[in-house]
Amino acid sequence: MLKHIADSSQNNRDERYYEAYLSHHKLSRRGLLRGLLGGSEQAIKQEKRQHNRPPFAAKESLFVEVCNGCGDCVDACPYGLIHLIEHKPVLNIDFSACDFCSKCAEVCHRHALHYAFPADTELRPEFAATCLLQRGQVCDECQQKCPQDAIVYSHNQLSVNQNCNGCGECKISCFVHAVTLITHYS
Repeated sequence: MLKHIADSSQNNRDERYYEAYLSHHKLSRRGLLRGLLGGSEQAIKQEKRQHNRPPFAAKESLFVEVCNGCGDCVDACPYGLIHLIEHKPVLNIDFSACDFCSKCAEVCHRHALHYAFPADTELRPEFAATCLLQRGQVCDECQQKCPQDAIVYSHNQLSVNQNCNGCGECKISCFVHAVTLITHYS
């Protein structure tokens, strides 16, 4: 008798669980069946950031939901790289690079910024046609300043390898302003 009640309770709980789950998540029939049968959905939609976020930021939907715009990260940044736009922190690398000191993550009580998330700004350098090296002149300033050795020159082109963490040191070091930082989704 107790086993029958436990089985009945389990079935009701499962039904309610899936009903609640489906009311909050859009899921295809294929995805539901794969989940029920032990498969997994391989295609994961990449989520685009609304603004440049500080390092250690959660994925955008979680970040926007959790961050309350308190501004503690703004006050904690020793270089003044973080400011609030629409009550959310935005990273602006214009005059100093980010050294990933983690002070912003230390003070975030809501954990929108946290050590569990990548120490990456998701910004990557883009090199303009005014780059001296790409114009055939001698210059390796951005390569020398890159702490990750992420900038590679080959076939008369500068590129960035997977070691880049978006610190912005290349942009700050370029004295001809040929480097801009753009958001890159890995």
